[in-house]
Amino acid sequence: MPDQQLRLQRRVFAEMERWLDHAEHVRHLNQPAVARMVRDAIAHRQGTVWDMIEYVVMPNHLHLFFELMQPGLKEALERFKRWTGHEAGKLLDLNGRFWQDEWFDHWSRSDSEDDRISDYIRRNPLVAGLVERFQDWPFGSWSVRK
Repeated sequence: MPDQQLRLQRRVFAEMERWLDHAEHVRHLNQPAVARMVRDAIAHRQGTVWDMIEYVVMPNHLHLFFELMQPGLKEALERFKRWTGHEAGKLLDLNGRFWQDEWFDHWSRSDSEDDRISDYIRRNPLVAGLVERFQDWPFGSWSVRK
């Protein structure tokens, strides 16, 4: 039963990702100024809130893979979303929420799982058809490591 549940969970997650990659209705993160602001906010928290392993800012969603450096995952993400949402609202002249309430977490318990998650994040711009090489997407962790 647990294996079957895990397979179902992965299938649902994959379908959700396909939908996100091709959804056109809300693509605020496709605005370079907004994507840069989110990228800078991620970097600002490096070494204090998290040790970022890999991330990508997609046109309508975000993937973060990090080791939390302080207690309270929920609080850390809420603070990040509150600050970036406020700043995005100013950049876009929005009168409402920028981020969805929910977020999805996944825990890694091995080096091989770390590698799988990092690869998944890097492949996101490729799978979405945004670039031919992940390195060409300007809003990922690899873009600041150059």
